[in-house]
Amino acid sequence: MCSVLRAALSLLLVILLSACGLESLLGLATGSDHPTPDGGTGPDTRPAIVTGRVPASFVPGLSALDLNFRSQGTVTPTEIAIDAGQNSFSAKLPPGQAFRGLLVEVRRKTMNLFSLIPEAIPGETRPQGSDLIGERSTAASLLILAKASARGLPVSSLSGRTLEAALLDLDARAGSGPVKVFYDMVAAVANCASCTRGSAARFAEPLVSPAGVVVKSGLDPDFILANPVDYDPGAGEEDTTEAFDAAMQQALAEFEFSLCTCDDPAFVATCCANPDLATACGPAPGRPVIRVVIAANMNAGQKDGNCDVIDRFRWAEDKPGARLFVAAGVHPESPIQDAAIHQALGAWTPNQVPMSDDGTNGDGKAGDGIWTATFVLPVGMRIGYKFSWGLQGDNWGGTEEWPGNQRLLEIADANGDGLVVRLDNFGDETTNKDKDNMLLKANGGSGTVTWDTDANQDGIPDVRERQSDSDGDCRLDAWLNPSSVSPLSVDCP
Repeated sequence: MCSVLRAALSLLLVILLSACGLESLLGLATGSDHPTPDGGTGPDTRPAIVTGRVPASFVPGLSALDLNFRSQGTVTPTEIAIDAGQNSFSAKLPPGQAFRGLLVEVRRKTMNLFSLIPEAIPGETRPQGSDLIGERSTAASLLILAKASARGLPVSSLSGRTLEAALLDLDARAGSGPVKVFYDMVAAVANCASCTRGSAARFAEPLVSPAGVVVKSGLDPDFILANPVDYDPGAGEEDTTEAFDAAMQQALAEFEFSLCTCDDPAFVATCCANPDLATACGPAPGRPVIRVVIAANMNAGQKDGNCDVIDRFRWAEDKPGARLFVAAGVHPESPIQDAAIHQALGAWTPNQVPMSDDGTNGDGKAGDGIWTATFVLPVGMRIGYKFSWGLQGDNWGGTEEWPGNQRLLEIADANGDGLVVRLDNFGDETTNKDKDNMLLKANGGSGTVTWDTDANQDGIPDVRERQSDSDGDCRLDAWLNPSSVSPLSVDCP
């Protein structure tokens, strides 16, 4: 009788474990079985230092108030030292952060000058060559900003190597031809000592269409209207930007960025056919690939698609030493199947692929609670993924953001920046969760998400990269541009 009872109880236990999910009951890892993963040496927490000298004829008595730093958004130095004798500065940027395409602007009243720093690296001083900020650095900066905008890219998305090569190329061309003509125009505007009327600064960040047409001038139209300048030899004083814009367009046609992007089919057909460059094409030679950044916000108080505050630890346990992981795999419905990529994504093994919150690998800022992981994946591939908060090697139970189901992501560049960037809130069950999706019907929800679902009717399927809610009003309003990664590129052969 006892043996029969024990057998019945054992069978009942198996049924219960199967119904509830064996991992969720037995998978919680504790104690010394799962030590805290090795964090390595950690990120460099020193500041990048940027220096510059400004001719006193442009801005006499330079002060910290004359300086602005931008890389996507405003960069605020922790310290700016001024050398009055040299009319120069040394700025310490936020510790531990690297900045690509850092634009330094010196501005006082109607005078302004630009200098583009290809890459500011923690613990190092930039620029390594001349740090003079004048008419030549301004002209070069305007052309590179314009060329990047014509490609639909923020200048900070380009590699430091690419930007450095472009600056050297322009410097070599500045002695003749269309580039010299443009440089001379910039010099004429910059050196106008009497141009003090109005409040507009001389130069502005230009915008250029893919066809090479100037959409927004690098010469401020309000400035030149208030301060006519003879910047086009033989034409007399100009009070419009027309000749300046025409010269910029001609100069832009003289140079190209020395790169090939791996999400461009033309690149795959040419560069990746070269055995010496094949490794630059990532895991899928012969197919267009793109860099993918998957990010999760672990901060308290985040809201879901219903504008309700998310309970991050409804399913996961906030245990000591825990960190964020992503588990993923190639989705069975993906038109591209690749076993090697499936393994690189973790093959749906929980708490194996770590994410970063140290300012590297696509992470925007160290310690801000937003964790990232980066991959190189074929354009058009479809993957499933899910986050977990635990220790290296833990099982699903007590670590996954919610049991069962998965998030969906189709690898497609929605905003043309050469990256796929997906930011989710940990534990959010209202966005790209495929089943038992909790988005209310009033907000466009139906309980499931497919590859075509577009709940907010913004024209972008919910399973692709999307904008983020930058101000907490439950509206998607800003594209993410990670500062620590750039589109895949190699020097053109």
